Amino acid sequence: MDDKSLIETAIRQAKKTINIGLMVMVFCLFWFVQNQFYPDLFQGNDNISQLDSLQNDFVEPPMFELDSASIENGIHIPTGLIVDDGVQDVMTTCGACHSLDLVTQNRATEEGWKEIIVWMQETQGLWDLGDREEIIITYLGKNYAPENTGRRKNLENVEWYNL
Repeated sequence: MDDKSLIETAIRQAKKTINIGLMVMVFCLFWFVQNQFYPDLFQGNDNISQLDSLQNDFVEPPMFELDSASIENGIHIPTGLIVDDGVQDVMTTCGACHSLDLVTQNRATEEGWKEIIVWMQETQGLWDLGDREEIIITYLGKNYAPENTGRRKNLENVEWYNL
C-alpha cells in the first residue's frame, strides 16, 4: 500500500468514528431530555383497564342544555332545533356525532327517519338507541316532516315594465 491509500483508509475510519460518536451523543441527548422532562413516558400503565371499568353513563355537554333564555319563537337558538317533546334527546344523541344542521336541513316521515337511523346504525356505527329511538323518531317525524308547499302565492301590486 502506498501512502495515499493509507491516508484515505485513515480518513474513512475517522469519519466512521465521528459519525458513531455523533449518534451516541444524539441518543444520550434524547435519553437525557426524556428522563428529565418525561420520566414516566415508557412506564407501564393500566389506563385501559381503568377505562373499561368506567360506566358508560352519558354526560350531556353543556352546550346542549335547554335554557329558556336561548329559545326564541319556539326555536333553540344555539342548535336551530324546534323546541318540543324529545328535543333534548335529539340534541344529545344526534349532536354527539354530527352537526344538528344535518337534522334541520332534512325532511322525512317517521318511516323515513327510522330508515335513516337504521342506515346510520348499519354503516356509520350509530349505537342502539333503546327507549330513546321512539322519542327521537316521533320528534323528528312531527317537527321535520316533508312540507307540502305547493306553488308560491301570486304576486300582487307588481309594477311591470317592458324589456
